[in-house]
Amino acid sequence: MNPLDELLKDPELVKSDQLTGRILHSASLLGTDLWQEAIDHFDVFAEAETNAGLPLEEQQYLSDLRVDRYLYDTLACEFELLDVWLRKNAGHPEARQVSSFLQRRERFGARSWIDRQEKLYLWAQKNERDAIGASILGWRLLCQELAESLLVWSSQRHHDPRGQHIRLWQDSQGFYPQNRLRIWALRFLEDARAPQILTWETAMNREIFETHPELLS
Repeated sequence: MNPLDELLKDPELVKSDQLTGRILHSASLLGTDLWQEAIDHFDVFAEAETNAGLPLEEQQYLSDLRVDRYLYDTLACEFELLDVWLRKNAGHPEARQVSSFLQRRERFGARSWIDRQEKLYLWAQKNERDAIGASILGWRLLCQELAESLLVWSSQRHHDPRGQHIRLWQDSQGFYPQNRLRIWALRFLEDARAPQILTWETAMNREIFETHPELLS
C-alpha cells in the first residue's frame, strides 16, 4: 500500500469552514492590522524585471516562493509583536488566548522549510516509483486541491480574517501549496480544515525521516 494511503487512512478532504474555537484578532491588541498591511504593501511585480529572462515556469516558481516567504515573515512578525504585548499585558482579558496562540510557534519552524519542498519534490519526481516518492507527490496534489478549494471559498469571505489571509495567494496559487497551507493552518488552527493540513505534514515528515532522513537535513 502506498504510504500516503496508509498514513492518512482517509484522504477525503475536510472542506467545512466551521470553527472549533474563537479566532484571535490581533489588530485590536496591536493597534495595527498586520495582514491587511501585508496585502496593501505586497508588490506583485517587484522582481518581474529581474526574472524577465527566465523561463515562464521558473518565473512563476520564484514568484510563488516570494509569496511563501512573505506569508512566513508576516506570521513571524505577528508572533513577535504578540509576545511583546503579552509581557506587557499579562492581566489583560485576552492574555490567555494570546498565550495559547503563541504556543503555535513550537510548530512554526525555521524559514528554511519553505525551500526544502523543492528538494523533496525533485527527489520524488526522480523516484516516483519509490513508495515515499509517490507519497510526496500525492501529498502535494492533496494540498493543491485543498488550496484551490480555499481560494474559491475565500472569494466570498472578504471580511473573514481566514479569507483575508488568502488574498495574498490570488495571483500566485503556489508551486508548493503545502507551504502556504501550513502557515494558514497555524494562523487559523480553529478552522475545521486546519488540523488535517498539519496531520498530513506530520505523517509525511515522520515517514520520510524513517526512510530517507537525508531529505530533511
